[in-house]
Amino acid sequence: MSGCFAFEAPDGLIEAIARRSAEIVLASLAESPEPWVGVRKAAKHLDCKPQRIYDLVHLKDETRIPHRKEGGRLLFRLSWLNDWMENGGADFLRRGPRGGG
Repeated sequence: MSGCFAFEAPDGLIEAIARRSAEIVLASLAESPEPWVGVRKAAKHLDCKPQRIYDLVHLKDETRIPHRKEGGRLLFRLSWLNDWMENGGADFLRRGPRGGG
């Protein structure tokens, strides 16, 4: 036996299978929310030190990094961090704690 398998598919069958597979994957992604990450993973994602994350959390204006607080824990979604970076957060990430260079 050569291990090969072949069959003829009716017109549109492969496209229908691909379309249905995509629907299943998208539904699965919609059901499972993006995980929360802590300060260390947020810092690693943004390529900075954890202390910089704490500094950015304590800012009081639009420069504040998006987060959620659960008890004493700071939580982040990587998509929130990406959006923040794309909307000017990168400028604040590289500055010092008080806005200096």
